[in-house]
Amino acid sequence: MNDSSVGRVAGDAGHGATLHPAPASSPEGSQGGESRGDGTPWPSEAYGWYVVFILCICGMVAFIDRQIINLLVEDIKRDLQLSDTQISLLQGLAFGLFYAVMAVPLGRLADTGRRNRVIAVGIVVWSVAAAACGLARSFWQLFFARMFVGVGEATLTPAGFSMLADLFRPQRLALPLSVYTGSSFVGSGVALLVGGFVIAQLAALDVVVLPLLGELAPWEAAFVIGALPGFVVALLFFLTVREPPRRAASVAAGQAAADPDRPTVREVLAFCARHARVFAAVYVGISVLAAVQFSLGAWVPAFMIRNYGWTPSDVGYAYGVIFLTAGTAGVVFGGWLADRFQEGGRRDGHLRVALISALATLPFTVAFPLAGSAWASIALLAPAVFFGTMAFGAGPALIPVISPPRMRGLLVALYLLVANIFGQAGGPYLVALFTDRVFGSPELVRYSLAVVPALLLLLGAALVSSGFGGLRAMRS
Repeated sequence: MNDSSVGRVAGDAGHGATLHPAPASSPEGSQGGESRGDGTPWPSEAYGWYVVFILCICGMVAFIDRQIINLLVEDIKRDLQLSDTQISLLQGLAFGLFYAVMAVPLGRLADTGRRNRVIAVGIVVWSVAAAACGLARSFWQLFFARMFVGVGEATLTPAGFSMLADLFRPQRLALPLSVYTGSSFVGSGVALLVGGFVIAQLAALDVVVLPLLGELAPWEAAFVIGALPGFVVALLFFLTVREPPRRAASVAAGQAAADPDRPTVREVLAFCARHARVFAAVYVGISVLAAVQFSLGAWVPAFMIRNYGWTPSDVGYAYGVIFLTAGTAGVVFGGWLADRFQEGGRRDGHLRVALISALATLPFTVAFPLAGSAWASIALLAPAVFFGTMAFGAGPALIPVISPPRMRGLLVALYLLVANIFGQAGGPYLVALFTDRVFGSPELVRYSLAVVPALLLLLGAALVSSGFGGLRAMRS
């Protein structure tokens, strides 16, 4: 698709966006990319995909540090004397709330600072904090260590989305963003597979001795070992990824898009308010759908251990393969399908994919915890993950497409704020709350997993549907 066929939204900052054709451009520049709307050539897509690859590696490392706690639930509960609800706070709130809150100032930094440096420093911060999780001796020590894992990881997505939007034309952006988003599921799969293997090896030892740190319990050593790859990745990113120039977007603009100055929070919130139905659908609707996958990631390992007698390594291998295959395929397919809808003239394509995702996931989330056998549950869990992750390949990719370029980082950060409060923090907590307070027994987590995700999927589908009209009006 040539730039002559790419639309540019241009309108007064106080009015709705209006679609206008972009001027034609000829290829120029040593990289052979097509010209952006401001006359500067796009980088070659080969380099753009290299940056996607490196960001995917960063995302995988991040999810190893983020998710390994889910395999260690029973050991942590035993050693620190915690309830399911306290564990859910470590899985969700400690990480998710501070990840979300810090994403906002870090999103502003992504709009003005050197994004490659922001990401490299963030990787070092979360790696140090992840190792510190293994040194915690109480609930609050582990809570604060998890908090700083969230703070470090909050650098990655706002800066990463912003960089990719300066490397790919808008009609080609959903697929690279969905591939990058999909790296989180690869990371989750790797975390489960590698974590399961490491835990199996460490479980044979009563005490693990690590250089400088001395004697550690196996679950403590697992945190430390899982943090080590982050330091290598931080160096690789800093040395090989250059800062791309910020230039005008070719789809979402408005008067603010031509202004290179940093936007105020009031301007950003005013933009969201003008398009409230769209941002409610993306920010809240997609976040509620995200809560489903976060709740599964947090509690499926405990469900398999408590109800079927599996070991953490058993769960890691089986669930890890599901994340690597079904999770990654689902999120990439969601981005691909959104692009196809867009190219076919369906302006609501991103939200349409999210709605399909919610409705297709519903029967499998209800069925898998009630299946009655371990392998039947695993078989039903795979399509629940595949269909459920389609929404993540489509929904968040809409944000940079409809956003003025100088607001992208902050708008993505606001999405992360909402998504992590509702998703990362809310999903695991709701399942634990139902298990502790409604069903009253750890073994009955199976019923919590049948009820809570189903309710969230129905709510998310309703919220996503409410944005269709607003998106068509915004881009007409």
